[in-house]
Amino acid sequence: WLSLFGLSLQPSEFAKLSTIWMLARYLSGQPRPLTGQVLLISLVFAGLPAAMVLTQPDLGSASIFGAIWLGMIWVAGASRRSLIGLACGGMALLPIGWHFLKGYQRDRLLAFIDPHADPLGTGFSIIQSTIAIGSGQLVGRGWFAGTQNQLRFLPERHSDFIFSVIGEEWGWLGSVVVVAMFAMLVIRIAQIAQGLTDPQASLVATGVCAWIGYQTFVNIGMVMGVLPVVGVPLPLMSYGGSSMVTIWIALGLLQAMVRSASTES
Repeated sequence: WLSLFGLSLQPSEFAKLSTIWMLARYLSGQPRPLTGQVLLISLVFAGLPAAMVLTQPDLGSASIFGAIWLGMIWVAGASRRSLIGLACGGMALLPIGWHFLKGYQRDRLLAFIDPHADPLGTGFSIIQSTIAIGSGQLVGRGWFAGTQNQLRFLPERHSDFIFSVIGEEWGWLGSVVVVAMFAMLVIRIAQIAQGLTDPQASLVATGVCAWIGYQTFVNIGMVMGVLPVVGVPLPLMSYGGSSMVTIWIALGLLQAMVRSASTES
């Protein structure tokens, strides 16, 4: 976080959008299939901000840059052979990456495997989150009636664990509605990316789709206990000005590109 003129800003959020723009500008001018050199240069574009965010340390936000890069090179024309090679290389580097993680990051991954091994420490967040979601049952406990979040058992209930609050207060039905709305948003952005004739605009939409889709999937997965807790907000719902503003800007750019394309046609 940076404090400028009394305002707190999170540069990593704005870096996501700028990275998408740079990758789209570069990849849109490359012939298909993408060569190894192009993939390497594009990886540098996404890897530099990801590395700076990772040193904060913020593993969750850093992984979003990777998701954006993979989605964009796939649409830009990376061959299946290249994608398989990248997947195998990434899996091979996982044991090495373990040694570069901070102690608390390793504890979070271990807590994901067995949260009850340290129920009052690293496993506390996951346990309380799953209790909150499960206690909502079908229709939830009601507005401001959730005991886990109102009695402050649920940590970060206004930001990273906002979906747990939804599950507790609005139940399974409310959770399904939220998931369905995010699915509709991601599908609509994918349709926009597919429908735009300008390669650069299409890649920008692809990057936004990968960003919002991946971040939503990770946030909901971690609060349900099916993914490790990495600390990423739920787009458009979690408290946080930087995240909200950058996503508004991204959606505004998509709307502007659609309007421009319809005017030209």
